[in-house]
Amino acid sequence: MKMSVVVRTTTKMVSPFLVTYAAYLMLYGHVSPGGGFQGGVILAVAVILLITSHGYRKVRRRFHFNWASLIESSAGVMLVLLGVVGLMAGAFYANFLDTEGGIILPFNVIVGLEVGAAFTFVFYILLRWVESD
Repeated sequence: MKMSVVVRTTTKMVSPFLVTYAAYLMLYGHVSPGGGFQGGVILAVAVILLITSHGYRKVRRRFHFNWASLIESSAGVMLVLLGVVGLMAGAFYANFLDTEGGIILPFNVIVGLEVGAAFTFVFYILLRWVESD
């Protein structure tokens, strides 16, 4: 079921701001409150808003189910690799980067991608289940 024109237009206008705010939270989570999990949830909300306002079939053409699965699994692999590189540097998830945030910045971005893709993936699975009834 598609929503009204007002809801669809507002969702199209709000979604880019949600994605931008999610990226901000992931990139500056080591400086301010927030981080990867919060940014990932907001990233997933942007996609879920588009799905609920425009309909599953229309959004499915642009945001494929396989993309969410690929992003979710590759982010998990990157988290493991980050831990292994830290282990080789001296301790598990050791701060081996000589930057302001150290390892926290890439960790937040990877966790944000993992959480955002996982929530979108779960939403797609629930929609497939509802669609089959």
